[in-house]
Amino acid sequence: MQAIDLKPLMEVAVAEVLEAMCFISSEGETTDEAGRCAPDWICGELDFAGHLSGSCGIAVSPSTAGTIAANFLGEDEIALSAEQTREVIGELTNMICGALLAHLDPKSKFTLSPPRPGQPGQHNSADSERSYCTFALDEGFISTWLEIRDRA
Repeated sequence: MQAIDLKPLMEVAVAEVLEAMCFISSEGETTDEAGRCAPDWICGELDFAGHLSGSCGIAVSPSTAGTIAANFLGEDEIALSAEQTREVIGELTNMICGALLAHLDPKSKFTLSPPRPGQPGQHNSADSERSYCTFALDEGFISTWLEIRDRA
């Protein structure tokens, strides 16, 4: 597989999942300084294996995560626990990764690990390709990454 620009595929995957599952629209990629991951951001990540192997993740500010979780669950944001919000971000990671891989390689099958909490700003290993993208939302920002470690 040749190196390709993953950002357009990331944008499509994020927009599809946020609109379908959370009723939130993406305004597209941003370089706004306010969209930079901070240590308090809620992150989810998972590993995938198949024709390509690697990891995928998302990070959102706590306030954005609360809005996303409330919309996803159809609940009032104030009624949600921190654990419920983290679980929704984990599930959102799963859905965005699945959508991204489906656009990247639609004929391949992938196995995804269960989502787990991540750390904002973790760096990729020296032998991998990691693509980052941050998207503006009315509700804040969402950062995504895809790291490809192995190609079959």
